[in-house]
Amino acid sequence: MGDAPARALVVDDERMNREIIVANLRAAGFETVMAEDGLQAWGILQAHPGSFDVILLDRRMPRMNGMELLARLKADDKLAHIPVIMQTAYAETEDVSEGIKAGAYYYLAKPLDRRLLLSVTEAAIADHQRRQRLADDLDKRTTALLLLEQGRFRFRTLEEGHTLAVALARSCPQARHLAAGLSEMFTNAVEHGNLGIDFDLKAELVAAKRWRQEIEARLDTPLGRSRSVEVMVDRHPDAIRFVIRDQGKGFDWRVYDDISPERAFAPHGRGIALARRLAFASVEYNDMGNEVTCIVIGPDTEETACVVCAEAPAITPDRPAAEAAETRLARSMQMELLPTPQILAEAARRLGVRVSAHFEPSSSLGGDLWGMHVIDDNRLALWLADFSGHGLGAALNTFRLHTLVAQCTPLADIPGAFLAEINRRLTGLLPQGQYAAMTYGVVDLVADAFVYAAAAMPAPLLRHAGGGVERGDGSGLPLGLTQGAAYVERHMRLSAGGLLLLASDGLTDNPMTDGSRLGGAGMETLLTQADQTTRDNADSVLAPFLARVKRPLRDDLTALCATIP
Repeated sequence: MGDAPARALVVDDERMNREIIVANLRAAGFETVMAEDGLQAWGILQAHPGSFDVILLDRRMPRMNGMELLARLKADDKLAHIPVIMQTAYAETEDVSEGIKAGAYYYLAKPLDRRLLLSVTEAAIADHQRRQRLADDLDKRTTALLLLEQGRFRFRTLEEGHTLAVALARSCPQARHLAAGLSEMFTNAVEHGNLGIDFDLKAELVAAKRWRQEIEARLDTPLGRSRSVEVMVDRHPDAIRFVIRDQGKGFDWRVYDDISPERAFAPHGRGIALARRLAFASVEYNDMGNEVTCIVIGPDTEETACVVCAEAPAITPDRPAAEAAETRLARSMQMELLPTPQILAEAARRLGVRVSAHFEPSSSLGGDLWGMHVIDDNRLALWLADFSGHGLGAALNTFRLHTLVAQCTPLADIPGAFLAEINRRLTGLLPQGQYAAMTYGVVDLVADAFVYAAAAMPAPLLRHAGGGVERGDGSGLPLGLTQGAAYVERHMRLSAGGLLLLASDGLTDNPMTDGSRLGGAGMETLLTQADQTTRDNADSVLAPFLARVKRPLRDDLTALCATIP
């Protein structure tokens, strides 16, 4: 706890509780000050704002209760940084959740356990002191990395991670929060990822005050010396993206994605959730848990920096500007997920299938995404998805899906099983009430068939070379609503010169300038009227509609065409 003893303010209206806490803390080397209720504590803190390293706060007190004092603390710039440990005899989930949202990230249950009292108090102070050291180091580092646009870094030890976190934070807005967030993520990558120290083992090490020694010992093994953490940085006009990858076997990150009431009483396990709250617009792990993408969004001034999450955007001094920045970033990043011209060229070269697409985001930012994958010299997978809702949340869901599609490639040639697996994984990832529509299919040139499965999408259409349009079936349960959903595989017969059209409902439902909508029948008309010279160009096929659609669009518009050789 440093050279000078740590100083604790103990706030409790029950004399016996105060004296028990104070006696245990003083025996462990703390200095203590007591207050009988929130009002007295507030007076002490106002008079001596820089005197305390931690506050132990009873929840239920007369005059001013713990939640009222906590609200005042977090609203005061001179006091907001002090870690607060809430003591409560009522370990109700709702009470704990309310305290966490208000900024009490550490909890102690009454009657107090001496070991947990000291462990949680020391952990709270250690976490705070680490963040303070990061903030102090920020003032000592140069700003050369402000010129960074893209970079790749590697580190092995916690100290190297600390140094890198500070250096990278100096190149970004909201540097103090970001240094703390990156440090938490880097620490997790070393201890949980590369060194395999899980939650339970860390609890034992922290209680025995052996955590640091165990880290150093494991770093000095052949495995520890061989593993490193890779950090990739990519600066966009309105945001910075960090990809952090360790060499471990991964972990179940979902358990630690938020500060749960069950773990609020533990001395550790808050790092990922605090990083999300303090520093990042989004934190997205891959399925294994050994790679995480963290995004910082905001203007280049700390005062107006925007820290948001998909479910609950933060209120900032310049929210409209921040929202515009979010939209521009999400759109540019969505575009990066789409197939490149090289991928399209490979499909044409290997199979002779010419694929083109029209992708146009709406004014409010939606959740469309499409992709393709060459399975072999005779089969090509095509897919198109549309997430519910609009805004940053829908856009972030497309990044989730892009990762899941890559992970499910072993099922690429089995459309029904592929959609079922995507559904299984999305059901555990999407916030309640969100879902996705999707079509996934395989163009099979040996079987002369388009084999596909659908989940609540507009029906695929196939124009045969000899004339006539065949309508498929886009029905199916939306993805992400329920585990165990099954998806039927359907077939459409292919012939040389045929034109396959897949589209999101932005094509059928976006109004045109006269107020009418294209609808399913209009899609068929587009295919029927398109002549043979436009059959491999989505923009040309859609030209009559694109000329009449009302802009700005109400919903993302995506359509892809595949011409059969």
